[in-house]
Amino acid sequence: MRLLPKQRNKNFLSNFIAILLLLGIISITLLSIGSSLVWNFYLELASHFKVQYLITTIILAFLLSINRKRAFVIIALFWILLNAGEVIHWYIPQSTVGHQSPNKIRVLLVNINTKNNNYEQVISLVRKEKPDVAVFLELDEFWANQLQSINDILPYAVGRANPDNMGIAVYSKRPLEKPNIKFLGSSNNASVVGDLLINKQAISLVATHPMPPIKPELLLSTKQQLNAISGYVKQLKQPILIIGDLNTTMWSPSYKNFINKTGLRNARQGFGILPTWPTEAKFSPIKPPLSWLLLIPIDHFLISPEIKVLNVRTGTNVGSDHLPLIADLVLDK
Repeated sequence: MRLLPKQRNKNFLSNFIAILLLLGIISITLLSIGSSLVWNFYLELASHFKVQYLITTIILAFLLSINRKRAFVIIALFWILLNAGEVIHWYIPQSTVGHQSPNKIRVLLVNINTKNNNYEQVISLVRKEKPDVAVFLELDEFWANQLQSINDILPYAVGRANPDNMGIAVYSKRPLEKPNIKFLGSSNNASVVGDLLINKQAISLVATHPMPPIKPELLLSTKQQLNAISGYVKQLKQPILIIGDLNTTMWSPSYKNFINKTGLRNARQGFGILPTWPTEAKFSPIKPPLSWLLLIPIDHFLISPEIKVLNVRTGTNVGSDHLPLIADLVLDK
């Protein structure tokens, strides 16, 4: 039976749309996979959006299914699964430890941003969460003065205020052993290092904040700082805890290279992606709904195998362009 011209045109259009949708799925997946394997400034930036790529390809696959091209849908699902593994495995539960361990600590990371003036919200968060250690990033002298109000619960502090959003400070319930401010890498960014005693056992703490890699030279600075930190932690003999806004996600070549060199793991493993940036902030140029669509996980707790994780979660928005990150950890040794 011969098809009428209108039917032929309709089938041609249907096939053309299906091919475009499938090519879109394949192209997005190749970008997602390739950007994590090859170091290049633009590919490095592209590597951070695995979740967005996955959601986009699922939407395209749904549109493809409406087109009723079964073979195309099967091919599309194959390509989607290639990318999905990089996202799904962050939700697979890990081995657990007892919540009553005497070696348990709570750590808090807050990138406050010097433009943020919600002092009461930040202080209220600290008092609510009652951390053993709190790391504050992007604080200036004014913020350092505001944080004096938590000295009653976190009396020990070491850090360096800075007006250019690269200030850093560590507050703790217990004094840090051998506290020091180090400048690791080629930049003038301060990192705080020291030993944290937990039930007479020491953890080597590194709090750090590489430059945001928005230009090729800044990405190079970030890579150099991560390389310097990896060299520093490889010399340490004790369990290691790195806390910081690393300005990179778990999928970037820079992050993967750092993890391979240090043997550390991300504490969020088993607790999900937990995106932290960019959030809705008055001073942020990235406004909703774009900020919701671009959310990525760039704040991290990186730990050595001796440290187990009870829980990791994001905190409430405190007016910054980052969400706080909170973890309950156990030194299992």
